Amino acid sequence: MQSPPPFRILIVDDHALVREAFTSMLKSEFPQATVVSTGTCAEAMVEARIHNYEIALVDIELGDRSGMELTTELRTLPTPPKIIAVSMHQEETFVSRTMQLGARSYVTKDAPPHELFDAIRCTLDGRSYISRELAQKFADRSIRKGSAGQVHEKLSNRELEVLMQLARGKSLKQVALDLSLSPRTVAVHKHNLCRKTGLKGTVEILRYCQSNGLA
Repeated sequence: MQSPPPFRILIVDDHALVREAFTSMLKSEFPQATVVSTGTCAEAMVEARIHNYEIALVDIELGDRSGMELTTELRTLPTPPKIIAVSMHQEETFVSRTMQLGARSYVTKDAPPHELFDAIRCTLDGRSYISRELAQKFADRSIRKGSAGQVHEKLSNRELEVLMQLARGKSLKQVALDLSLSPRTVAVHKHNLCRKTGLKGTVEILRYCQSNGLA
């Protein structure tokens, strides 16, 4: 029987324990794979420019920048990796937007390990994968709500990111640092998202995000 072809996996997560756990699991499940982990978007881009990776596991919430931004930037490479988003977020709009930006698959961090392995195999084959429980939740929600939308679906990708950052109690200055934006730009995004959603102030933003799986 022919051995599986070698390939490279890049892990991008700002938590050292998660990186170590993923690395150990993936090396055991895919002995033919070279697994490299990085803790920031900047490190990930340096690594991805040096080596070609078939798969990149990208945490959506990273310390230096958003994983959604990294997903977009990785796709500009001459030979971009196929991206699997890995996140605790289970909100439908968040998942769909991440995949619209270029992620091929989406796995929640509380999914069993075999789902991550399945996602990697599917993605390598050029197919998409969404965690089974998440896919079922979306189907059930679609049946219940029909075509009715939620107010955060009106937001741009950047406004959605700012909304979620504010829901964590961060100041405009902190949000600006995390998203590599100026405080003035963040203030404009906050004004626009409040206008679009009708939310007024941090307390309402926090309650809304908690009730809709965004925080």
